[in-house]
Amino acid sequence: MSNQVIIKGKNDRLVIALNPKSDFLELCDILKTKILEAKNFIGNSRMAIEFSGRKLTSEEEDILIGILTENSNIVISYIFTEKNEKNEKNEKKSKEKKSKDQAMDLSKFNPLMEEGKTHFYRGTLRSGAKIESDGSVVVIGDVNPSSIIRARGNVIVLGRLNGTVYAGLNGDEQAFVTAIYFNPIQLTIGMKTKTDMQKEILDSSRVNKKNKFRIARIKNQEIVVEELI
Repeated sequence: MSNQVIIKGKNDRLVIALNPKSDFLELCDILKTKILEAKNFIGNSRMAIEFSGRKLTSEEEDILIGILTENSNIVISYIFTEKNEKNEKNEKKSKEKKSKDQAMDLSKFNPLMEEGKTHFYRGTLRSGAKIESDGSVVVIGDVNPSSIIRARGNVIVLGRLNGTVYAGLNGDEQAFVTAIYFNPIQLTIGMKTKTDMQKEILDSSRVNKKNKFRIARIKNQEIVVEELI
């Protein structure tokens, strides 16, 4: 067990060495145990994380980052990892195909009138990352598990929403959250919170391509999720 997952400090980062021959789920259990043991020693700190010794898929990386953020007080500033090149190529092809299928013209966003302050984020919001805004947030990409969005206004995700979202901070119950593939871990609008929403992580191989936009808003003092027609 001690040699399958090795955690050590290196300059400005925490290095997690993973045995390339061990079962991934076993590595997850060992990492959880070790990070809990080191929780008090590491404390509240912002640092980069480096995974070494094993090539990881994006999904595996997200799972490991989720274990770190859920079982420690680490704020992850950057991730270094050895990517599985074959898997990355497949993901790239999948995203390109998805882009062609949806034929979404991002230039259509240019004429939109701004309602208050709006922050745009283009790309994937990685696990452990956080967006905070005193206005609304639009993510042109995916929101991975263990990532967080906190906005005083609305939150719109033009991709897969797998993270945690806080909209309408300061008690604005008129705010809403919407996404193409709606699958948050936890959702808070105003002072209302809805948990236990996620049954599985949505990735490109499991989402229903015919899904419609879904919108979450407060109705009759509770958060309701509906298809946006």
